[in-house]
Amino acid sequence: MREAIERIYWERRQGLFTLALAITRCPGRAEDAVQEAFARLWKSQARPGGDLVPYVFAAVRNAAIDQVRRQDAVAGAQPASIFNGFPADPPSEIITAEEHRTVREAVESLPDEQREAVVMRIYGNLTFDEMAKALGEPLQTVASRYRRAIEKLSEKMKRVAGPSHDQ
Repeated sequence: MREAIERIYWERRQGLFTLALAITRCPGRAEDAVQEAFARLWKSQARPGGDLVPYVFAAVRNAAIDQVRRQDAVAGAQPASIFNGFPADPPSEIITAEEHRTVREAVESLPDEQREAVVMRIYGNLTFDEMAKALGEPLQTVASRYRRAIEKLSEKMKRVAGPSHDQ
């Protein structure tokens, strides 16, 4: 199982970090959450059946939630952008820095559950089935949450783009 967990880390580390960051809103706490989750997984005697990817994402999510619960010790800390720690902006021919900022702000404005769904699907590359297993939620609930998030993001982007881009 250790080899499988290590493989998942190397293949999915950006998505795992992004999920932790979406929950903690602090790059340092997100890194701590990922490290804590993998330390727990490494020591665990549990041998879950089936695909380990949702299991690992659930472990990181739980560790990130634990980090948030402990953050009360840092009174008055402002949440960071969930996109701090991401690689540099995509090339300008794909998306401008302004568009990137707009998308980032739109994702950050989503309710927690919808933001998690978007991050798990887009940045974690999880299937809806994997997301449902990681979240311990019914498949339809996760799919609906994601769909609502995408609809909200689409609506926000249309408002920002204005009428000239609706053609």
